[in-house]
Amino acid sequence: MRQVLCFVAIVVHIQCTVTLDLSSSNKDVVWTVENKNKSIAVPGTVPGGIYTDLQKAKIIGDVLEGFNDVLTRWVAYDSWSYKSKFKLKPKHLKYAISNLVLEGVDTVAFLEFNGNPIGWTNNMFVRYVFDIRQYLKVGENELVVNFVSPVEAAKARSDKHFTAPNCVPSVYNGECHVNQLRKMQASFSWDWGPAFPSVGLWKNASIEFHNGALIRTVRTFTEKGESHWSLRIIANLESGLPRSEIKGYLSATLSVNAHQSLTVGRMLDMQAGEDGAADAEINMTISANVVSLWWPNGFGEQALYDLNVFFSNDAENGEMSHKLLKIGFRTIELVEQDAYTIFGNKTAGQGLTFYFKVNGYPIFMKGSNWIPANILPELGTDKNTVDNLLIAARDAHMAMLRVWGGGVYESDYFYQKCDELGILIWQDFLFACSMYPADMDFLESVMTEVEQQVKRLQYHPSIAVWAGNNENEVALRGNWYMTQTQFDRYKQEYIKLYVDTIKPIVESYDPSRRYLVSSPSNGKKSEEDGYIAQNPYDPHYGDTHYYNYLSDNWDANIYPYTRFASEYGFQSFPSLKTMQTATNNTEDFSLYSKYSKHRQHSPNGNTNIRLQIRKHLKLDSGDKNYFEKFVFYSQITQAMAMKTETEFYRQSQADWYTMGALYWQLNDVWQAPSWSGIEYGGKWKMLHYFAKRFFAPVLISPRLKLTGDVDVYLINDRFVPIIDANIIVDVFNWTSLTPVSTKSYPANVNPLSSKKQGSIVIWDKDKKDELFLRFSLEYDGVTSSPENFIFPVALKSVKGLGKPNIQINVTKSSKDLHNEMLYAVTVTTDSVILFLWLESDIDGYFIDNGLIVTQSSTEVDFLAKVTTNAEEIKRGITYQYYVNT
Repeated sequence: MRQVLCFVAIVVHIQCTVTLDLSSSNKDVVWTVENKNKSIAVPGTVPGGIYTDLQKAKIIGDVLEGFNDVLTRWVAYDSWSYKSKFKLKPKHLKYAISNLVLEGVDTVAFLEFNGNPIGWTNNMFVRYVFDIRQYLKVGENELVVNFVSPVEAAKARSDKHFTAPNCVPSVYNGECHVNQLRKMQASFSWDWGPAFPSVGLWKNASIEFHNGALIRTVRTFTEKGESHWSLRIIANLESGLPRSEIKGYLSATLSVNAHQSLTVGRMLDMQAGEDGAADAEINMTISANVVSLWWPNGFGEQALYDLNVFFSNDAENGEMSHKLLKIGFRTIELVEQDAYTIFGNKTAGQGLTFYFKVNGYPIFMKGSNWIPANILPELGTDKNTVDNLLIAARDAHMAMLRVWGGGVYESDYFYQKCDELGILIWQDFLFACSMYPADMDFLESVMTEVEQQVKRLQYHPSIAVWAGNNENEVALRGNWYMTQTQFDRYKQEYIKLYVDTIKPIVESYDPSRRYLVSSPSNGKKSEEDGYIAQNPYDPHYGDTHYYNYLSDNWDANIYPYTRFASEYGFQSFPSLKTMQTATNNTEDFSLYSKYSKHRQHSPNGNTNIRLQIRKHLKLDSGDKNYFEKFVFYSQITQAMAMKTETEFYRQSQADWYTMGALYWQLNDVWQAPSWSGIEYGGKWKMLHYFAKRFFAPVLISPRLKLTGDVDVYLINDRFVPIIDANIIVDVFNWTSLTPVSTKSYPANVNPLSSKKQGSIVIWDKDKKDELFLRFSLEYDGVTSSPENFIFPVALKSVKGLGKPNIQINVTKSSKDLHNEMLYAVTVTTDSVILFLWLESDIDGYFIDNGLIVTQSSTEVDFLAKVTTNAEEIKRGITYQYYVNT
């Protein structure tokens, strides 16, 4: 099977570079995998991994069922060899260059081609290229990839270069020394995920045949002028031969608005470096009126333009290489300037700002943190999974995701989808929660990794910022891993890795974006303080991570100010429906079962969840449905905690110039308690439905103060002001759907800002347990903000909350007559319903959920994924809600 890498419509009499696909999709290539003593031999898959291959062969069961993360651990301790056989024709041996290209090797492996050693690998995030021309033969050829146990490889390196910590907490059920390997750090376990120390060719494999140079990567740099854009295009040309001549014609064609195109090009005559590669640049000037701006989600359209880059080798039977990119035109900068210019002599005026300015506008970044889409890296690239998660982020008004440093650099498709959806990416380099080695072998591998990944990802308009690591600055300063006695050693190694090694590579290949050394950090202030700040959580600088499991998470007064909240979160259990995909054993569905304890990796995690539930909700440990209610109440508690904290940060744009809220975490890798808003498998928790509301572009947001007063904020993420609006405050008694009183207050706010509208005192403080408040916003005659609520006392202590009489009716929705799968679910009630949660056994999802119902009739849309009818949907609906019994 051949893959053509040229654009054949451009030039005739051109020979294309040829690629022999070695993936399992090529039926002419046969892969097998066997263990060290050859007792197991099964078909192999590329791209793939050992756990998926053993599962397909029924050697092991579903890795995410039961206790299989531990029961299959023997796989990680064995050594595995992947072998492929394929045939070559005489024409393949006529090329000057024949390179084996491995896009992703997980992780330590030794390679043989036709019985000849050709090299080894030690970095999962590096593309490896091996010259195999001298070993090729007509007829059958064999490639063997001999993997070393990652657990043993990590231990062997640790014995030579021990670097703290020694091991993960025992509750993780994980493996040790993952910091010694350039491998997905979470594969040895985390506090939200299992250990599956994978091996395999997790990305594609191929052989490239060519005579001249080919385009490996393309970087683009856009700069805005008064009436035009300047576009720099840098093509990395790879000849495959050290210091060889690269001659030919490099051109680029940009498709712009109104079906127009612009083309530039130039002849090249240059010499490759020792690595057989060289960069070549061409430039283009584009009138600003033929391209549109690219905007983050919620702030405008995501205009993308095809950029075709060609290189035609100047040689007899010359070849053409081609790359197609979709680029966007936008400006972005991370602004760290004197906060005095905003707040003057106030406490908030100390330090520096920390915010993103896109196309000249300061944007409050709403979003979450992305962990790998699957604990097995070869499965994390599944397009349906990526689509569902990213579309869910878009639908919740998110404009930024932080690709966390313990996972992987995501697939090309992931970043392309973010470009299309307008989701900016805070990209960590893959170092997390650990000290890391700084020996030369390790650093040289990291240098290759960083260079390749920056070159691969740089052109995406969605990439907003690079960050060197996750929590390693604060870990060193805070002595997380008992490193205080060797502080000077670890500080020196920290600087050697993130400052002396990674920083200059990033700034060389992508000077258009800010490189932050760590997250959290004080940004520029940390750099001025020698890269390890005295207090990396200083609220006057940079970004912060904040977790507090002991205080009342529904109380906005507990949360500290920050310039940018890049991590914060609270745990919940996944739904019973999701848990049942991992176990069907009745005894497992108990908070104190061996299974539940096994799945909870956060130390004291279940105790912390129970503590938060007890602060606000009534749950009797003797209740026959205790576990079912505990699971549901955990999702209520998580959603309310995240609502409270997120709205505090959005409000604080006015008080502190907080300019970002990225909660931890968007997604999950297995069916277990975690901080996620979306369960493994794609089911939304109550948190994600709440996120659609607390991230709304316009939000009326009240804050209950310790005094009992309520501060009311109006938040506006639009480019136009809100003038002459009205905040409607309804006071309810828990016994009735009719407000006790209603008051209206004038409101206004500037574009892209938050403003405190004032403080109000509504209730008799002696009757707070009988009342609650509903807030809504009327603007231009319509309700333009989600409703919001204040509960003045813990819900377990309110008086008058009864059991509602609920009726469900389903009809075809009239909102979209062209959508045959959209149904209107009408909920009628005779009393207040708290956290109404709707479920359906019909494949589909509710557009809204986790509702606070304060009117007799409420309509919620249900989008079916299968052909059905209103009666079937009605029969299949069940519901839960909170009640004080």
